[in-house]
Amino acid sequence: MNVLASSALLIMGLLTAVAAGAQSVSVEQSQIPNVAAELISTFAAARSPADLTKRFRLQLAAGRFIDAESTLDRLQAAYRSNEPRLVPAVTPWRIYTRSKAYEAAGLGRSEALSRAFSELYGALPDSQAADILPWYGEGLDRLRSEESKQKKACQGMALEQCPSAADFVAAHEALMAWTYLMPASVPLLEADGRHRYLIDDQVLIPTPDGAKIAAIVVRPRVTGTTKLTALLNFTIYARDDWSMSDAIMMAAHGYAGVVAYTRGKGRSPQPVTPYVHDGDDAATVIEWLAHRNWSDGRVGMFSGSYNGFTQWSAAKHHPPALKAIATNATNAPGIDTPMQGNVFQSFIYPWPFYTTDIKTLDDNTYDDRARWDTLEKKWYVSGRPYRDLDKIDGKPNPIFDTWLQHPAYDAYWQRLIPYGLEFASIDIPVFVETGYYDGGMVGALYYFQEHLKYRPAADDRMIIGPYHHIAMQTGVLAKVDGYVVDKASLIDLQDLRLEWFDHVFRGFPLPTLLSDRVNFEVMGANTWRHTSTLADMAASRVRLYLTGNREADRLLFGHAPASQAIPELAVDFTNRSDVDFQPPTSAPDTRNALVFETKPFKKSLEIDGLFKGRFEIIANKRDFDLSVNFYELKSDGRYLDLASYLGRVSFMQDRTRRQLLVPGQAHTLNFQSQTLTARMLAPGSRIVAVVGVPKVPHIQINYGTGRDVGTESMADAGTPLRIHWLVDSYLELGIRGTIEFAQDR
Repeated sequence: MNVLASSALLIMGLLTAVAAGAQSVSVEQSQIPNVAAELISTFAAARSPADLTKRFRLQLAAGRFIDAESTLDRLQAAYRSNEPRLVPAVTPWRIYTRSKAYEAAGLGRSEALSRAFSELYGALPDSQAADILPWYGEGLDRLRSEESKQKKACQGMALEQCPSAADFVAAHEALMAWTYLMPASVPLLEADGRHRYLIDDQVLIPTPDGAKIAAIVVRPRVTGTTKLTALLNFTIYARDDWSMSDAIMMAAHGYAGVVAYTRGKGRSPQPVTPYVHDGDDAATVIEWLAHRNWSDGRVGMFSGSYNGFTQWSAAKHHPPALKAIATNATNAPGIDTPMQGNVFQSFIYPWPFYTTDIKTLDDNTYDDRARWDTLEKKWYVSGRPYRDLDKIDGKPNPIFDTWLQHPAYDAYWQRLIPYGLEFASIDIPVFVETGYYDGGMVGALYYFQEHLKYRPAADDRMIIGPYHHIAMQTGVLAKVDGYVVDKASLIDLQDLRLEWFDHVFRGFPLPTLLSDRVNFEVMGANTWRHTSTLADMAASRVRLYLTGNREADRLLFGHAPASQAIPELAVDFTNRSDVDFQPPTSAPDTRNALVFETKPFKKSLEIDGLFKGRFEIIANKRDFDLSVNFYELKSDGRYLDLASYLGRVSFMQDRTRRQLLVPGQAHTLNFQSQTLTARMLAPGSRIVAVVGVPKVPHIQINYGTGRDVGTESMADAGTPLRIHWLVDSYLELGIRGTIEFAQDR
């Protein structure tokens, strides 16, 4: 069975469930067109995308298809101005709308859809069609859920009397539209793809040790003896619809687009083992591609998260044909997952099931949020060792258990990606994309800094903006975590990546936005800056000293060491009464932490780059875990994330070797944040730092005995942890401008 056909079956399976749900609507179907027609005028002045979306769906429900297509023109213009990533998403709706108009004019259903598809998709250039293709993956379960929610809101009343009738009609029309549009569009998309490209979706590539790697290869139809550069995504996320979209995107721009699955995924017969074989196997795929008769002998790699790891893992093996890598939100095993700063975090616990239970992806298990929340809480309340998570859950998790056996960044982790001097020999161009709201920033910065540390002349280019983890795949959000992003940051990241590949492989000019190594958007300033190093992001640095001085109920930062009260923190590891605590969405979690603030700023202040810390501390235990989170506290009470650090104190000097504290003695802790920021702080804002010790259900708990933390339990808690910060402890920030507080004279 080919990939496009298997994608169709996946969609049809989803639709069966959706259609079943759609039949349960309690309102009379005959009411909907009349009610929709009455409601259209309510949205006559619609300007926002949300209101325009309701308007065109009401017009569809009322059978006013020409009007609906006109509203779609307005919606597309609104997206182009406010959220350009969504512009291609309008086309499937436009095809549906026009096909319904053709049906109303007397064409049969199949002929109507085929004609609309040919006019609005088939006639497009390859690159524009490739932009639209991923938007055919509409979340049908989400549509069904939204329709059900709106139906409940109108329960027990006539539709015309329901205050939220427009919301129900819009949700119902969306569900009906996609039930109609798919799977009927699948054969049209498949035929269009075969017309535009040469598609081989049955590739199995042999490895030297007898394994087989499943791959998809999509090539543009070129003339004569033209040779192609291959762009490869080597991924554990075996979803054929995702993969086909990725491969077609690269082929649409003149490359051979390739997606290969890691060993054991897709049609590969071997067992799935994350990380272990990926460097060798990716190198094998790269050399196989370089020797195809259509190849020019060059291969680039692209994609992010786990797939960013596979690129660095391949580069560690130096396959001669690998000429460039383009990473985003890049995972670094042992650095950011399953542990950060040598502290294990439970968000990754379900991931081995997600990626290894079946040949594709086990969404049902991974998305069972109730199960994983319950597991974390059960473990937290029980006080059992962290290594007992799978026993509490009741299902073995051997991959996670193996990880727990390596709490140091030891040879187990070092063999997976370049380590130390191995970075010096990686001499290919590297593109790095990450974001201030990207959990993968930790890994992305690690690779970037290590590569330049050991190879100062490395041809690396990084772009950083207010982007989330999957911004490269789904586009830049107009609003993320409550922050409305600047217009300057609303760029097409995939286009930028392709422009960079064109620069590397075709000699095109380097994109202006990548004019230096570090290219970052300053949130709140609506501007891009370009520097040669992360350190150069800031013009100067300022130290904020930790003090015991208070203003009302707040601890205040000081300007310089002085004789003053000493900050102290006590953490009782036996207290689990907070198991159901939900941190406020508008403020940080301050449990088991000290909160330090500056006074309000008199004028704007730009904060840029990484922060550093130097703590002089005395603790009563041999170890503890430290978290430091920086925020901007705005004058209206809102908190905005800046940067953070999480780490085990005993590994702070050397992540490969544990060095325990001597209780009761003074120790110096030097550390640097694992994430960074660039933000223009508004007048009246304060800088807030939450300095604490993690004791929450979703992070491993370090009881401080000095033994392997995974084996410790509440029985090891003993007396509460007590930490004293001595007078010359400080946090250091990078800034542009000068600090002037509102109370200063």
